[in-house]
Amino acid sequence: MLSLPISVLVSGIDSIKVLRENLKTACDFQPMSADEMNTLRRRVGPMAADGRFELFKTSKYYDGPLGRHQHGFPGLEELET
Repeated sequence: MLSLPISVLVSGIDSIKVLRENLKTACDFQPMSADEMNTLRRRVGPMAADGRFELFKTSKYYDGPLGRHQHGFPGLEELET
């Protein structure tokens, strides 16, 4: 993630120990080279393109009741019958 051009990274921190681990990771981080990034993109591209691992983006099963209603999706109870 840090090899991508981002302005903010939100990481889970539930203790001082985790904060220190996250800071160490950020301080020691070495970004991937352009060649490494291109190799990674070629390797994962086919799997990333169809949404199979991001069902919350590609299916109706992950919206809450309000969002489902706003988008005209049936309620989860209707889908389960």
